Amino acid sequence: MRRHGFAIIFSVIILSTATLPVHAQGSAETPPLPEGPGKSLVSAQCTNCHALDEALSKRGTMAEWSAIVKTMIERGAPIADADAAIIAAYLGQNYGPGAPAPVPPRTGVAALPDFPGRDVLTSKCTQCHAMSMWTALRQDRKAWDSVMYRMVGRGALWTEDDIRAMAGYLARVRGPQ
Repeated sequence: MRRHGFAIIFSVIILSTATLPVHAQGSAETPPLPEGPGKSLVSAQCTNCHALDEALSKRGTMAEWSAIVKTMIERGAPIADADAAIIAAYLGQNYGPGAPAPVPPRTGVAALPDFPGRDVLTSKCTQCHAMSMWTALRQDRKAWDSVMYRMVGRGALWTEDDIRAMAGYLARVRGPQ
């Protein structure tokens, strides 16, 4: 049952973010992806959960990118092993240690209303997620509480106060319309 619930939430997030403007190719913040094997996989797979400016804000060797891709798979990214190797090779070649400095990810934190809980939310959630992970959703307080506890189940180190602050903030700014 728990796995089924995760699949539903993951599907909702993917479908919700699909309606957001894509920040990927050719935006002012992120230059287009370089040509090469893996470009289409990076574009398709990474943007399931991130804007490309966030995904490509790091620099690393192929081994470091491989570890990042492995972590994303462990968090639920539906990437086949063969595709993971291609993605890591592409990122290592084009976004390695010698690549130009990354464009900082757009978090849009300044655009969020300044209500209690904002700082906790932005400091905790943006460690793993782009803001698009929650700005596409509208849920009541109970549903946001459930999301927070699922993240704790996946390893987030949050206190009860953190969870209350984040769920309260999200219910206020991203509650049902």
